[in-house]
Amino acid sequence: MYTSLRSVEVLAELVGVLPPEGAPILQKLVKAVREDVEEAQQEAQQRVEKAEQRAEKAEQRKDEAVAVMIREKDAKMVLVDAKMVLADKLHLRDKLLSRAMYSAGVRDGRSCLEYLEDLIGIAKWQRVQGWTKVLEQRPDLIKCLAEAAPSWGVDANNPSAAGKLAGKIAGMFNVLSCGIHPFIPGVGLVVYTGVLDAPTCEGLVCLAEALGVPCERHRSRSP
Repeated sequence: MYTSLRSVEVLAELVGVLPPEGAPILQKLVKAVREDVEEAQQEAQQRVEKAEQRAEKAEQRKDEAVAVMIREKDAKMVLVDAKMVLADKLHLRDKLLSRAMYSAGVRDGRSCLEYLEDLIGIAKWQRVQGWTKVLEQRPDLIKCLAEAAPSWGVDANNPSAAGKLAGKIAGMFNVLSCGIHPFIPGVGLVVYTGVLDAPTCEGLVCLAEALGVPCERHRSRSP
């Protein structure tokens, strides 16, 4: 039980331990008790205020944490929306491009390569030379072709890789026949894996993707 020095002094006077100071003992006792109560109330109020301050700070930290979570969520949503918008634009671009290429006469894998040659400016009778020049400027395409068709036996780091791969591209025209790997308006080039041979399929995909042709890869040819 809490007892202040003032209360002790009053009690001491009551039992005659300390001499009275002129004021009536009862008044001193009432005053001392009142002061003790006021002091206790002040201490209690201070404890309540400190508790409220701690609670308020905790709420602020909680609010800040929630605000951070909301900002992060909003940022993620904005990023997702931006990706969706970009995907929609790319999809629309591919649809328009595939329709334009189809209107230009592209019907399959072979005519797609011929269209690319016309676009780049490669003459049919100079395919190897033309593709060599293109590949020399596109080391990424050399790497793609060399890795996609390892059976061609071309090392991407070999200085003569461009010429060797250009010869392989020219040879693809002999493999591709009309109707194989159809070109569908609104979709693009559809390459069926392994038809007629894997290196030609993979090389066709590399060329299409590197040169911006809409392209889809299918595991097997539809019946």
